[in-house]
Amino acid sequence: GDNTARASGVIASAGGGTILKVKSLAYTASFSRSGSTPTQMSQFDMSFAATESNSKLFFQCWLTTSSGADATTGFDFYDVTNSAIVGAYGDAAGSRTRLGWGSFVENYHRMDLVGFGTWHEPGTTSSIDYTIRGAASGSNTLYINRTGWYQNNATLENAVSASTFTIFEYAADAVTLT
Repeated sequence: GDNTARASGVIASAGGGTILKVKSLAYTASFSRSGSTPTQMSQFDMSFAATESNSKLFFQCWLTTSSGADATTGFDFYDVTNSAIVGAYGDAAGSRTRLGWGSFVENYHRMDLVGFGTWHEPGTTSSIDYTIRGAASGSNTLYINRTGWYQNNATLENAVSASTFTIFEYAADAVTLT
């Protein structure tokens, strides 16, 4: 092919071919949850079927988080279909909770933008349901896309923001995981 887009809209050859598929969601409302064990945040549920059984998926999220007080927040990507944590997360260390990523929210007036990315090899072209799980430490409340302050006025401490979850599918030969 000549890598030229035809007048008909058909591309003879795009070249490269490393990204096979991308699916993304933006969550623009806000919600809260209690509990110190990461649980499914259904607002980020996404079904994804890889186009090739040997492809590699890159999970990326940007979450706007807060808590009702000084608190640690923790998250992971989760395969709902197979009941398994997806990608990188902390090693086992005694009775400590294992997380993909986390942050510390200093006070309830503050929103933190928390980003994380990890690789996953699903080994199938069947559709799999994925999500993000999250929690805040102790008896604190985890807030997504808002602060713990959240009064009905026009200050930044009361703003509503957005969070995203994106899955990129890469051709197997384009990525080497070690």
